[in-house]
Amino acid sequence: MTDAPTRAKGPLPQYFDDPAIDQLHSALLALAAELSVAYDRIDTLERLLEQKGALARADIEHYEPDEASLRERAARREALVARLLRPFRDYREQLIERAGK
Repeated sequence: MTDAPTRAKGPLPQYFDDPAIDQLHSALLALAAELSVAYDRIDTLERLLEQKGALARADIEHYEPDEASLRERAARREALVARLLRPFRDYREQLIERAGK
């Protein structure tokens, strides 16, 4: 079995005038993904501790969240992404407003 490539082939899309902003945007999204995973892990720990009072690492690894937990996690992720991307949306909207004047 071969390893999957770590980068897509071809040029990366550029969304902002300054390529450094695109790089910052990509880094921010990667950080957001890692933070979301950490939040889910913390959520798992908290729920298992409530249920069991103590737990083993295997409990964490094999935890399956119920539907309510999945909905809470999804809502938290959406709120996190909205907060993280707000400056970019604001910037885009300002550009659109200036272009329309």
